[in-house]
Amino acid sequence: MQSEIIIVPALFFMIGYIVYIVVDGYRRRQQMRVFADFHTKLLERLGSARDFADFFTSDAGSRFLNSLSSSEGGAPQLRILRSMQTGFVLLAVGIGFFIMLDQRTFDVEAVDGLMVVATAATAVGAALLVSTGMSYLLSKRMGLIERQQINRDRGQGTSV
Repeated sequence: MQSEIIIVPALFFMIGYIVYIVVDGYRRRQQMRVFADFHTKLLERLGSARDFADFFTSDAGSRFLNSLSSSEGGAPQLRILRSMQTGFVLLAVGIGFFIMLDQRTFDVEAVDGLMVVATAATAVGAALLVSTGMSYLLSKRMGLIERQQINRDRGQGTSV
């Protein structure tokens, strides 16, 4: 009878995660389609080789090339921040389960199941936080974070 404690939340989590994956995939596909259509139309408008060369030597051309090479979703800062958020949430969930186990009494089977969930959530959350720290240090050492900040500062300086 106490198995609902784990089964029902796990079922809701699984359904929510599947919906999230489907919606996020659809959103990304639509975003890529819009980018591809825009870039195709822009390249079709460049009729001659001279127009093509003039466009790519301008600031707009360099921004166009940057948008082709990488999307904003791939920026190291965003991935590091997302990983950190997920790590803190999982760590908080795991600690919350441990506190709940300490404060309430459950059947032996429920305690075992909740202990497994609490341990797994805490371990994955802590591992994500360690991984986030390592990713940040490696990105900083490889110059990925400073390079993007310098490019952003250059873009602000030319637009003023």
